[in-house]
Amino acid sequence: MPADVEDVAKGIEFANERRLPWLAIGLGSNLLVKESGFPGLVIRVGKGLDRFEMKGAIAIVGAGMPTPILARRTAEGGFAGVERFIGIPGTVGGGVYMNAGAHGAEFAEVVTEVSVMDGKGKIRQLARKQISFKYRASNLGDVVVLETKLLLLEEAPAKLKELQGKLLRWRKAGTPFDQPCAGSVFKNPGGAKTAGSLIDECGLKGYAIGGAQVSTMHANYFVNTGTATPSDVLRLIEHVRKTVQKKTGVEFELEVKVIG
Repeated sequence: MPADVEDVAKGIEFANERRLPWLAIGLGSNLLVKESGFPGLVIRVGKGLDRFEMKGAIAIVGAGMPTPILARRTAEGGFAGVERFIGIPGTVGGGVYMNAGAHGAEFAEVVTEVSVMDGKGKIRQLARKQISFKYRASNLGDVVVLETKLLLLEEAPAKLKELQGKLLRWRKAGTPFDQPCAGSVFKNPGGAKTAGSLIDECGLKGYAIGGAQVSTMHANYFVNTGTATPSDVLRLIEHVRKTVQKKTGVEFELEVKVIG
């Protein structure tokens, strides 16, 4: 758990000296870790790497800052661009790395620069044009995201606060936000239908394997009803993927990251 950038470099050096794989994570909200675990060093980016500063309409944000806090602080300051991220339960670093988004907005739209550390402990500043963002993906590769700069727009705080209230009410009413899960399981396949609606159409809401269940609130969320193992979740993912492909012809791509 690095307290600063120097600690990140020390962690990578430690892993390299021992020929260990390393993995950078934020809040782990979109990860599924197998029973076998991860056979190396996990660098958990959080406190100490959570700087927040506004320079005009540019937000300079540490990778360890929780995304909902970023959304709330910028909205309170009268800046729009990330207000729709209020319900994303991850860090800014993870959000930038996987181009997280919600309610029609994504990080790719506001990022102007990203500071990363590579596998040799070297820090690089990447301009937006050097980064290829796709739907829930980027080409950042084997790096630790340290910080990012976001270009925002001025907007009335009251208007942004009202929007965030609506989005949070929608999330509470439409997703299992209070049950253990790893967020959206599959990427939306494009076209008119979402992954959740396709799973629902196939009659899989509530379907369970062991303690893992397709949420009855939102079919693209798989919840732990109390006794789920990673294997239960993986078996449920495979069953849902095969069933949807057989019945609709749509092949799902995972959004959740499987570790181990």
